[in-house]
Amino acid sequence: MWIIKTEHKRDADGGTAALELETEDKRFDVNIRWDGCAEIHVYSITEENRDINDTFHTCDLKGFIDMLQSLNSVCQDYFGEGSYWEDTNDDEFG
Repeated sequence: MWIIKTEHKRDADGGTAALELETEDKRFDVNIRWDGCAEIHVYSITEENRDINDTFHTCDLKGFIDMLQSLNSVCQDYFGEGSYWEDTNDDEFG
């Protein structure tokens, strides 16, 4: 799902300092660093253009993901069956 566009190396030890990634459908790209900081770009794609819609910046990506998963759970509880939020997946992200 994610394509690594660029890998940035640290000079001191050669480890990975940051990655620039993009989804195969080009709807998301992210610049993410070793310390958990990330800038996430959300695009809309039409036949003519690829326009940026939103940008999220966080230095706690795991916390951001946890918050979104918590929001998803609340929406499933309140809207439930027959809605967009209906849980039809058995995977860990459903």
